[in-house]
Amino acid sequence: MSYPAYYNYSPVFPNPLLCLADFATYGATEFNARLPRNGLGVWLAETVHWMRITFCLDWEIVLVPLIFFAGITAARVVLNKLLFHRIPIWCKLDEEGTTKFPDSVWKMIVYAITWVWATYLVFFGEEQYFFNLKSHWDKWYPGAPITSAGIYWLYMFELGWYYHQAFSTIYMDAFRKDIALMMVHHFITIALLFFSFVIRFEKIGLFILFLQDIGDVAIELSKTVVYFKTRGGGHCRKTEIVANICFALFTLQHVIFRLYWFPTKAIYSTMVVCITCYPGGPYYLPFNIGLWILYAMQVYWFKFILRLLFKLLVLHQEIEDARELDEDEDARSPGSSSEALSSIDNLGDPIKPRHRRPKE
Repeated sequence: MSYPAYYNYSPVFPNPLLCLADFATYGATEFNARLPRNGLGVWLAETVHWMRITFCLDWEIVLVPLIFFAGITAARVVLNKLLFHRIPIWCKLDEEGTTKFPDSVWKMIVYAITWVWATYLVFFGEEQYFFNLKSHWDKWYPGAPITSAGIYWLYMFELGWYYHQAFSTIYMDAFRKDIALMMVHHFITIALLFFSFVIRFEKIGLFILFLQDIGDVAIELSKTVVYFKTRGGGHCRKTEIVANICFALFTLQHVIFRLYWFPTKAIYSTMVVCITCYPGGPYYLPFNIGLWILYAMQVYWFKFILRLLFKLLVLHQEIEDARELDEDEDARSPGSSSEALSSIDNLGDPIKPRHRRPKE
């Protein structure tokens, strides 16, 4: 029996052409075989049947995340009062920085914790999930227990964190005009975390968290740095240098984690490796369709990063903020990377119009 190129070992930098070849053979064959040729109703009935077999629901998945939600919310209230609301005053930040710094630094800290946690489990957990892609699936069966305490508690914490995110978007964060979009994002994330946990796809879920959470760390770090660009009414040159570095790191992580590793490792695992480990396993179509849609969104979002880089490095133009609709339209120094960084918040929403400053 022949196996895919990276069935037994996936290197740090898989060959995209080999991955594409396996997508076109193993993946396309399996995808074609799973199409609902007997009608959508039959396919839905089969999916519901699998859900009844594979769903592992208990009180813990409901209660434990709520406890984390309460703890995270309480910790934020205390830290805001003792530290995060005071730092902008001590550092004499402008009005925007004073308002938004507490939100960004809090999110940066939590996302950094979850990403470091996920990274440790990916490389030093029960299996080498980064290099051994079949370890995502080879011990799966309907109703399988979660054997890794680290993955279990990370999932509980992540669910509690996104409960808090949904709550804080309405009641705690600085007002945003894209609040409806953010709420949709939070509820979809909660649904994906919950679904992958109860059907015991927690290992591939962990790997996707590892690939995705670093982007949130980079965004919140970038915004936190930007808020320090104006201190005591003056422009801080050192902050601009740090902002340049943050923008470079943000771009680099998007290319490596979301554009390269996401298809060559995560989707390769779900579309190619899984069918050799568990032929005929459930949820193949919806799971892979969803991941490919997510990847297409990330490719589309990269267009905005390239646009920012082009304006910043080639045209030396002032980069208008397409994301923060409530941002002041005060004069900003042309060509600064801090402007680019402030405009990557929730990068890639094509719906919101760009603010245009009137011609002088």
